[in-house]
Amino acid sequence: MISTDELRKRYLDFFKEKGHRVFESDSLVPRDDPSLLFTGAGMNPFKPYFLGLKKDLRRAASCQKCLRTSDLDRVGKTAYHHSFFEMLGNFSFGDYFKEEAIAWGWEFVTERLRLPKEHLWVSVYEKDDEAYGIWKNKIKIPETRIVRMGAVDNFWPSNAPADGPNGPCGPCSEIYVGRVPGKGVEIWNLVFTQFDRRPDGSLRDLPQKNIDTGMGLERTAAVLQGVASNFDTDLFRKLRGELKGLLSGPGGKTDEENAVMDHVRAIVFSVADGALPSNAGRGYVVRKMIRLASDHLQKAGAAVPGSLHRLVPAVTGLYGAVYPEIVSRQKLITTVIENEERAFLEIARIRVPEFKELLTKTDNPAKLAFTFYDTYGLPFELIEAAAASQNISIPRQAFEAFLNEQKTRSRQGSKISSEIFSKNEALSLTEGIPPTAFLGYECLETRAKLLKIIKGGIFIFDQTPFYAEAGGQVGDTGVIEAEGFEARVTNTRWLDKAVLHEAAVEKGTPEIGRVYALRVEGARRAAIMKNHTATHLLHSALRKVLGDHVKQSGSLVAPDYLRFDFTHFGAVEPEKLAAVEEMVNEEVKKNTRLDKKVVSKAEALKEGAIAFFGEKYGDDVRVVSVGDFSKELCGGTHLNSTGEIGLFKIVSEGSIQAGVRRIEAVTGEAASRRVEESRVELERWMTLKKSEERVGILKNKLTGLLSQKMKEAADGLLEKAPSVGGVRLVCLETPRADAELLKAAAEYLKGKKAEFVALFQADFEDKFTYAVAASEGIVKKGFHSGAAVKEISQGLGGSGGGRADFAFGGGKELPDRTKVLTLGRRIVEAHLKAALGKNL
Repeated sequence: MISTDELRKRYLDFFKEKGHRVFESDSLVPRDDPSLLFTGAGMNPFKPYFLGLKKDLRRAASCQKCLRTSDLDRVGKTAYHHSFFEMLGNFSFGDYFKEEAIAWGWEFVTERLRLPKEHLWVSVYEKDDEAYGIWKNKIKIPETRIVRMGAVDNFWPSNAPADGPNGPCGPCSEIYVGRVPGKGVEIWNLVFTQFDRRPDGSLRDLPQKNIDTGMGLERTAAVLQGVASNFDTDLFRKLRGELKGLLSGPGGKTDEENAVMDHVRAIVFSVADGALPSNAGRGYVVRKMIRLASDHLQKAGAAVPGSLHRLVPAVTGLYGAVYPEIVSRQKLITTVIENEERAFLEIARIRVPEFKELLTKTDNPAKLAFTFYDTYGLPFELIEAAAASQNISIPRQAFEAFLNEQKTRSRQGSKISSEIFSKNEALSLTEGIPPTAFLGYECLETRAKLLKIIKGGIFIFDQTPFYAEAGGQVGDTGVIEAEGFEARVTNTRWLDKAVLHEAAVEKGTPEIGRVYALRVEGARRAAIMKNHTATHLLHSALRKVLGDHVKQSGSLVAPDYLRFDFTHFGAVEPEKLAAVEEMVNEEVKKNTRLDKKVVSKAEALKEGAIAFFGEKYGDDVRVVSVGDFSKELCGGTHLNSTGEIGLFKIVSEGSIQAGVRRIEAVTGEAASRRVEESRVELERWMTLKKSEERVGILKNKLTGLLSQKMKEAADGLLEKAPSVGGVRLVCLETPRADAELLKAAAEYLKGKKAEFVALFQADFEDKFTYAVAASEGIVKKGFHSGAAVKEISQGLGGSGGGRADFAFGGGKELPDRTKVLTLGRRIVEAHLKAALGKNL
């Protein structure tokens, strides 16, 4: 039996023997292709070569990680549907064509995999007589085992001659395993990209004909291992064994188990490649898969809710040797899944009751079900069960209609279309231009020949000292000069292998073929280098303080500041952030000399250099090291020693999405200015604090004096106050008193053990205040201070209220004080008489 790992190796070794350059899998998250949500085909990373925009590669082979999510609801229910899968592929870019592609495909399947020829049959496009002839006459396949098929089945894109899209297209030929032609399992698909579909529907020959081969790893492994389903192959059997350990019983719910195994692979690889859960784009897809997998696991009989993350070590153990990035990011992946599971359980706890409540009020249960499915990620089965508990059924057909609409939108956003394969005008501008030699590591000024001028003030030279924007580092600026000519470079960037100098001409007219002096703005480059070297130190310090789960998710290295995005859950505690800053500055003080060298990628990784997965590296890479503290693959410009940074200062730290934090920092003079600003601010704060403390002391003294005066006044008024039914009615005007003083005065009167009702009036700053207080005995008889204050407030245009024994009110407009006391006394007296009248 041929294992899945052995199949992968045999395929790549075979095509290496045939002169193909073998590539590692590209990231699931396309780095330079905004038209794709995820990498969904083996040819995606090679688009520039298919388009003829790059000419330095003729043959390639790879085993590409792929993710397709248009049929998530079918995963687990069929033998072959997957969200995540590996696609073996060999490609020709204007090199070999049908004859070699067909011959090598047949050779590999029959000789390297030893599949019996009598168990194989092939298909061709019905009008592709050339492919038919090769299979019949060269390969000697009996005509009875060659099946012609229409454009829907055997043309790429499907039915393109009739339906489009316009652009590159071509017929297909496939190899099937099956004793009876027309039935069986497709294991090999050849696309002969030979036509350009025009707007009038005609097919014209392409000047460069290409080969795109696809062989599904999981499907072919199932055939070789003699099992009926991909989920019964060797790697899945091992994963199923781990899955059984999470179940409370023996299992047996095969569809649910299959879905869990598929989804957890997709989730592990997606998160490892930087697609973290969120509410939009790729993040939404990852979040949805986690919730679906969690629900499938529950249905399969999970012993503990929220245990999907426990399968991560099993996945990394099975695939880590081929894809080491999932091993290095295992802790991050586990944390992401665990956090999402907890959140999903909480969402289900809240949203299921909400769904039940809304279900009784809606006249369209299918639409409501889809809304909760799409918005909150609640699986249909969970929604269906919730509806059943209300004796309401969800029309599955109507629900699927909404689902299919969403799938259509999803496919439109991710399928390979004419737009993806249209000729990229920008890239075509560099055709015939040799790669620009970069001299900026050694010098800031050189002489160079002008090779091309692009409309809009863009210049391409044979060599340059200008660093073009890459790896987060901004492009250089400077000047281009010659006798009678001067231009100011405002930005530099890469286009394929050419450096574009965006410049504003200030004098003269540029001439192709002329030699110019190119000079980089030195002070700006120096500031950028400080920030770039500091970024490396920051990355290493974060890993040492927070843990190895910290990975760079993005960066910006500018002359005035640096920005660093990294994977981490939860805010970085102030003391840890301070420790990171201190650690970086300690390295700055050491003035360690940086080591920069070019070595093979394998050697660099063996030495422990950090590579950023998803970045495309060549066979040889540049390694930037800072002693034993930091070692990274980096093509950017750096200082000679860390001491040149001067000072490092973190400005801010915060979240930019779930699981990703952002630090902004400054170096050198900018850091010194920031420290000085902080010192001045601290001194100002300390001065203010001391002033506030003095004000507080004076205020306490004043409050004490006012309180004493109020007590003395209250004593006098209590003795002289008129009596209403044996109750003293006290009215006290207290200028410059606040609410707290009024409360203190009320408490003082209560301590006198006399029956009373008191009205206080005060003005403090720009506000006027009044209060009513009553002794315990009067309150028991029905007097309510709060009711009296509310009525006073209505008469004065203020607001207020409170308890029965004490209440206060006030406002910003200062009325005549006599009105406060006159109106207030009348209202308080009326309330008092009413209370006493009830008890007479």
